[in-house]
Amino acid sequence: MKKFLPMVVTVLIALLAGGGAAFGVMKFMGGATHGPAAASGGAPKVAAKKEEVKKLLFASLSDLTVSVPPQPGAAATSYVNVSIKFSTEQQNALLVFEELQPIIKAAIITRLMNETTQSLQDQRSRVDLTKSALTIVNTVMSRDGSFSPPNPFAAAFITNLVTQD
Repeated sequence: MKKFLPMVVTVLIALLAGGGAAFGVMKFMGGATHGPAAASGGAPKVAAKKEEVKKLLFASLSDLTVSVPPQPGAAATSYVNVSIKFSTEQQNALLVFEELQPIIKAAIITRLMNETTQSLQDQRSRVDLTKSALTIVNTVMSRDGSFSPPNPFAAAFITNLVTQD
């Protein structure tokens, strides 16, 4: 028992000294205390700035099938089937796109009728088709849908392109 009492006293002193040291370090390093002291004189809290990440949305024109000539000057005896997706960050652009889809489809079909199955085999022609489809959709959205801000769609992607002679 005689050894037990000094050991308990030593442990209590060590705990109090450790707690006091921790409190002193927190105060010295600028850590906030709890309770009313924190509200009146504690370290100022820095609000975490939350970076807003915009979600990428897609509008689709699927399975457009158009008669095209196999080569320049030939009759339109071949077919092309194409699907195109357009990316935007604006939810409202998808709604306007759906309303104007018949106009957009007609313009892209007209554009496809200027191609041949031979020209659609060329990578450069497909890049040009992608660019013109994006221009068409943004023009129709601005002109016929009075969509603001202009150019709601940032990119176009051909997700399917099949030609049949």
